[in-house]
Amino acid sequence: MHNKETIAVQDFNKFDATAFYALLKLRFDVFVLEQRSFYPELDDRDQEAVHLTAHQGDNLVGVLRILPGDPVAIGRVAVAPSARGDGLAGRMLTAALAHIENDTMGASVKLGAQIHLETFYARHGFARCSDVYDDGGIPHIDMVRM
Repeated sequence: MHNKETIAVQDFNKFDATAFYALLKLRFDVFVLEQRSFYPELDDRDQEAVHLTAHQGDNLVGVLRILPGDPVAIGRVAVAPSARGDGLAGRMLTAALAHIENDTMGASVKLGAQIHLETFYARHGFARCSDVYDDGGIPHIDMVRM
C-alpha cells in the first residue's frame, strides 16, 4: 500500500465539479483511451450512484461506483496505470463491499466483469452467472455475490 492512500465513499451530490471531472477523466482514460472500449460512459446513472475514490497523496488513482437496487451493482471500476500492481483494486472492492453491507444490510451484489478479471472477483466472493457477452468491444461476464 502506498503512503497517504485514502479511499472514500460519497454521494454524487457531494462532489465539486473539479473532483467529478477528475473521476470521469480517469474512467475515460482507462476504458476509452487505454482499452479502446467505445460505450455510453455518460449513461445518466452517476447521479444515483455512490462513488468510491482512491487517492495516493493528491492524485486520484482509482474509482468505482455503486448503484442501488436488488441486487446492488458495482461498476466502472478503474485504476490508473501508475497505481496498478499493489492490490489497490482489491482494497477498493473490499471497501465498496463493506459500504454495501453496512448501508443495505447484506444485499446481494452484482457486476459485469471483463472476462480476464473473473479470478480477481472470485477471490472476493463473486461467482459467474452468465455466458460471455460483448460490452463495448470487450468480453464480459455477469457475476453475483450473495
